[in-house]
Amino acid sequence: MNIVVIEDHHLLKKASAELLTEMYPDANIESFTYPSKAKAYIQNREIHLMLVDLEYNNKEDGIAFIKELKKIRKELKCIAYTSHNLNQILKDIRSAGFNSYLNKDVGEDEIVSAIDAVMNLHPDVFFESSSFLKHKKAIEEQDNKYYNTDYEMLKSLTKTEKKALKLISEDSTSNNDHLAHKLGIQLNTLKKHLSNIYRKLNVRSKDGLKHFHDRVIKN
Repeated sequence: MNIVVIEDHHLLKKASAELLTEMYPDANIESFTYPSKAKAYIQNREIHLMLVDLEYNNKEDGIAFIKELKKIRKELKCIAYTSHNLNQILKDIRSAGFNSYLNKDVGEDEIVSAIDAVMNLHPDVFFESSSFLKHKKAIEEQDNKYYNTDYEMLKSLTKTEKKALKLISEDSTSNNDHLAHKLGIQLNTLKKHLSNIYRKLNVRSKDGLKHFHDRVIKN
């Protein structure tokens, strides 16, 4: 069995290699600082498992590297081992072909458990590790919080305020005179409505109102 670790942090790279050696004493385990340094080794060898950091201090991209590699290595199994904020990479690691996600803060037991699971699953299957589920739950809770908050904020607007919000979302560069004319109200009345809308939605600009409206419509 050939296993590759790609990690630019020296101590983590060493610790990962040592743990894998304990798990698979007969495996050939090689460690590299960057994806570019691993390419020559990988090129003519069958690789069974890779633990891969996602981004490096020389700006290489671990996600893009694995995405390209898995196009030609369908049987390869890869685990993202990173301290990245998962809500930024959640979809990316799945679409790139990774088989699991581990946060660098987790203990050895979880690492072993995730590696065992991945090695016993089909290469197309993504194993939802405890790290993954923890961050996935946090993202869902945050999304629900924003949605509920947006919904309550929107409900707090009057009919005229909602019309003004819709008009601004369609053209956030419109001046107040134009908006007042479209709504059939006086300019001073519009200014009062806008002041209320900004306060109720906790935004400070027409661009902010547009972003709020677009987010609510999307959800």
